[in-house]
Amino acid sequence: MIPRGKLDLSFSDTFTGIGYCLAGYFRNNKMTPDFPKEPDRIVTLSVRTGLDLLLTALNYPPGTEILVSEINIPDMFHIIRAHQLVPIPLSVHKDTLSIDPEALKAAINPASKVLLLSHLFGSVMDMAAIIPIAKAHQILVIEDAAQAFMGDKVAEQQQQLETDVLFYSFGLIKTNTAVTGAVIQIKEPSLYLKVWSLNEGLTRQKTSVYLKKLMKVLFMQLLTTPTVYTFFYHFITKRGKDFDEALAGFTRGFPGQDVLKKIRFRPSIANHRLLERKWNNFSPEVISERKKLAAAILNRLPEAMKIGTLNKNHSYWVLPIYSESPDELIKHLRSHGFDATAKASSLIRLAPLTPVNELPCALSLTQIIYLPMDILMNNSTREQISLLLLNYP
Repeated sequence: MIPRGKLDLSFSDTFTGIGYCLAGYFRNNKMTPDFPKEPDRIVTLSVRTGLDLLLTALNYPPGTEILVSEINIPDMFHIIRAHQLVPIPLSVHKDTLSIDPEALKAAINPASKVLLLSHLFGSVMDMAAIIPIAKAHQILVIEDAAQAFMGDKVAEQQQQLETDVLFYSFGLIKTNTAVTGAVIQIKEPSLYLKVWSLNEGLTRQKTSVYLKKLMKVLFMQLLTTPTVYTFFYHFITKRGKDFDEALAGFTRGFPGQDVLKKIRFRPSIANHRLLERKWNNFSPEVISERKKLAAAILNRLPEAMKIGTLNKNHSYWVLPIYSESPDELIKHLRSHGFDATAKASSLIRLAPLTPVNELPCALSLTQIIYLPMDILMNNSTREQISLLLLNYP
């Protein structure tokens, strides 16, 4: 069976990370890496941590509104509410994976202070028409590029368009993962210093916690070899268990309740060092290969199945498609050796405060399935999955 995806981490990276952990134990190596060198960037434990620190530094009064793209992981909305702020959702267009500038204008009111936009599935929204609207109303713009790391490409756009804050995630299933960790870029120096100071005040996560994560990663790297993965799939399903839930136990970044308690740490020194290594050694070739894989699979499919076709800046971190019968299509693909899923992401859609008529072009998570993303698939395998989708009743 072709796994739904592989960690963007080599065995060499994993063993290097383990070495960093052991160095901390036996050599008492406590020196913080000199990364990042840029004066506007901060390393945090996660994007969640970055948002929590940022909202603490901003210290808005209760009831302040945060305009958000309606689709994100639930923890991001939870953190906003934990600061007694109100997230106001903006619809995401199925084909552009962006919000509508006119809808943004209509949503702005005196209580609106922040615009938090999440770049989905590896795509990057076109911010050129969005940022001027926010700036005209003195609204802070945050780009959550957790799913859209492409080197410094998004940061270059941020500098040109004057985005205020940019989040990059290097969590377990992200591009160029360091297992945990994030890089936060903040344009305004005084806000940067506040967030930096708050981050420095956090306790470092124990090296043992990071070492346990790396050992789990070793298991996952072995698990996602096709033979082992196929055995594991049949082992789980024959016992009547949910395969998606079994895998989710390995990939959840901060499982359980009280997310704030889990995220209010700095990364361990070992985590910080591996993040520095991954950042410095990132090659955009993986993005090019993902684009080729996506094109090979999607080119034959009808437009109704495609998502984000009008987005001009897409790295295909995952490969989602639309289906009128997602559960049946997943079973069909798995029966032919392709581990498609509807649960490759923990994304949710934030409901509006008052009922509204859903736009026909709005992205719906209930009809999405995620196709396997393995750039090592040969051409015949890529053609096979494409034909399975094209010819599915």
